[in-house]
Amino acid sequence: MRFKKYLLYLLILIVAGAIAVSIFFAVKDRDQDKAAEEAPSVDAEEETAAAASEDAVKADPEPEEEIEPEPEIFEDHYTSSSGDFTGYTIKCPEGWVIKEEESGKTLMLSNAGMLLGSSSPASEYIMIKVEGSSSLEDGLQGLTDAYEETAAAGSYEMIEGFKADTGNGEVDITGYIYASGLAGINGGGDSGAPGEIDLMTYAVSGDNIYIIKYMASGVKEEDSVKTFTGFLNDFEIGGDIAGEMAGGGSGSSMNILILGVDSGLGREWGRKSARSDINMILHINLQTYGATIVTIPRDLWVPIPGHNDGKINGAYTMGGPELAIETFEGFSGLDIDNYIITDFDGFIPLIDYLGGVTIEVGEDMADGFSGCYLSRGVHHLNGEQALALCRNRYRSGDGSTQGGAWAREREAAKVIKALYEQKTTLDRILALPAFADFLLRYTWTDLGFIDLMRILPVLGNIGTPEIELRGVPSYSKMIGKASAVVHYEDETAQMFEEIKNQ
Repeated sequence: MRFKKYLLYLLILIVAGAIAVSIFFAVKDRDQDKAAEEAPSVDAEEETAAAASEDAVKADPEPEEEIEPEPEIFEDHYTSSSGDFTGYTIKCPEGWVIKEEESGKTLMLSNAGMLLGSSSPASEYIMIKVEGSSSLEDGLQGLTDAYEETAAAGSYEMIEGFKADTGNGEVDITGYIYASGLAGINGGGDSGAPGEIDLMTYAVSGDNIYIIKYMASGVKEEDSVKTFTGFLNDFEIGGDIAGEMAGGGSGSSMNILILGVDSGLGREWGRKSARSDINMILHINLQTYGATIVTIPRDLWVPIPGHNDGKINGAYTMGGPELAIETFEGFSGLDIDNYIITDFDGFIPLIDYLGGVTIEVGEDMADGFSGCYLSRGVHHLNGEQALALCRNRYRSGDGSTQGGAWAREREAAKVIKALYEQKTTLDRILALPAFADFLLRYTWTDLGFIDLMRILPVLGNIGTPEIELRGVPSYSKMIGKASAVVHYEDETAQMFEEIKNQ
């Protein structure tokens, strides 16, 4: 009886345990289902992560690579392309022409023609010259001083300084007015314009200086100031604009006949009846910057148009500069563009005005006829000494040419070359065209304002090593009763052909 009772208790315990276990697992399954319903799916988790990543990018974006904006390009603008300095951009005034040298190291803009409705010829030029700051021996103040000294030497009327805005800030402008005797220029007239006006300013960038010069003839001061100021407003070094305009070259070449006639020093005959005892042709290639001085013997026997054959120095006596040019053109085959003539009375003060000339003499000289007494070596000569050197025919020569008259002619060419050497590029740029006005005091010439402007851009590019001295291949010969000089035709023709193609 007691055994059955225990068996009943055991059975009740087993049934209660089974019920408890069932209840436990039922509750556990219910909690898991509920957790699964509340938890996000795998796709939802990925979407949430992507959204979080996008929010993070928006909050802290990665830096984008900066792209340099392309400069805005204008058809009426010019931009220098040389890699030697920071490029500059200008706006070309309407109707003007651009000529460039060395990809913009030198730039010349010209507006030649009839201006202001005047019957007088008028022309305007703007020149930009880029130079290294090291070329300024006395610094920027020295540049301004040198420019003003040019005006003072000519007793010109200074213009009150004024300012103009550029793309790089404000610049100071100085200048002067003068009336020259240059051919083709009529100062004043109905327009009330002065003969010539010259304005200058500069800008600096890095190690370079940008000299900007305005030169005009037959233009009123107020119109010149307006044109130059307007041009400067559109001038900028660097900047974010560029130009499509291309600059042309300076042209082909120029040939200048240089004559030294034997008048002056109290001689009875005057300039018009004198003979040309010094005869040279200066050839300048405006594209290659080459230059050659050809010396021509005064006794060279040549055909003289409209006359019999004779010594070339007689052409000037017979027909002045016009016949001399025609004779030298016929002999050389070169087209003579202009002439410069001086005599003893002009040569001496011209050399003195330029401060004398330093030249190397290749032999000892003692000549009572010309008054030349010099030892071999380097000498600084005044005008009187330089003239004596150029007149000395009684000499052996220094080995570079024949003696006698040939050596004398070469010495005269060396003097001209030495005078060019004495001036720096900036001196030549700053002084012209005013220097030509000084030149007229001592010479007579048909060079005009426009002619000088053709030469000016290339002056800084013609180095003295590139100025070649050549003489006509020739020899002495008696023709009738005259002691003359005869040239070797084939060699002479070849020489002038080489000069044409320089």
